[in-house]
Amino acid sequence: MKKLILGSVLAALAFASLNSYANCALAAVMNPPSLPEVNASAVEDMPNLRFAVKEYLDRASQRLEVCEGYSDDFVYNVAVARLEETADHYNQLVRYHKQLQVSAK
Repeated sequence: MKKLILGSVLAALAFASLNSYANCALAAVMNPPSLPEVNASAVEDMPNLRFAVKEYLDRASQRLEVCEGYSDDFVYNVAVARLEETADHYNQLVRYHKQLQVSAK
């Protein structure tokens, strides 16, 4: 009876451990910086946004490296797509403000 209980506990711990590894990639990309809509952004906010986005991408990329071998490929790819979306949105903001600067000259 003790072996059965011990086996059940170990199986439950193993399952919980595998589940946490599966969620590793999604946890790595949590809490992205809040980025405004392109046409509602202010040029004065760009330096702070640059810092916040760079910090987020660096932190999330490091965390994803740890998860690479443990996460399901689909979940890992979704996490990478979230990083790419954040970077793309920031790049759109930068292009928008550069375009405004050029047209103001």
